[in-house]
Amino acid sequence: MTKTIRNLILTGGVAHDYEVTSKMLSDILKKGNVQSKITDDFNILKSPKLQRFDILTLNCVRWSCKQTPQWKDWAFVVSSDQKEGIMRFLKARKGIMALHAAIINFDTWSEFRKILGGYWKWSESSHGPYQRGYKMYIMDHNHPITHGIQDFEIHDELYHTLHITKPIHLLVATLWEEKLQPIAWITQYNSARIYYNALGDGVESFQCKEFQQLLIQGALWVSNACTHQTKLC
Repeated sequence: MTKTIRNLILTGGVAHDYEVTSKMLSDILKKGNVQSKITDDFNILKSPKLQRFDILTLNCVRWSCKQTPQWKDWAFVVSSDQKEGIMRFLKARKGIMALHAAIINFDTWSEFRKILGGYWKWSESSHGPYQRGYKMYIMDHNHPITHGIQDFEIHDELYHTLHITKPIHLLVATLWEEKLQPIAWITQYNSARIYYNALGDGVESFQCKEFQQLLIQGALWVSNACTHQTKLC
């Protein structure tokens, strides 16, 4: 029997039904023997309790809101203690899986952009409407995260023109106005594994079987606990 992976899902923010999708995410990951705790208390980032987990999953959007004053009540600035907690987590070779709007997180912390490998650039990044039929292309069929997954369509909000900060390994891409757009990638921050997937706006997104598989296999890869594809890990 494989080891149970302990996952912390950090949730919450504007314009998304995080209460529902984080529960869906937790249920999906159970299929990969990943047991999740869900919290919207960002103070856990500075708590020693963070180190009990193998993965930190960011299904949330919390930022300064200086670019969007209409959401100022949700404004969040990550503290130095919270930054240090994340850095300790990564130094212990524990990984981060970040979904969808999490690329907007912690905009006052430039190092987070390097950790994730990209960020939402307010003057350039944008998204298409939340709708069905977006086509996703698997760019690397040999990676454990994409193992067994073919090109697929999804009901989602399509992010495009994300700003990449360092070399990434592209796993999934799409087309927007005939230009290739990165959707899911992996990178490393020192020895820690990082996986970002721009999908996951709403309930219909999490119902997509291929996206579910990308989540399960992504969590296994981030935690260094791949199963049937161990040789690729």
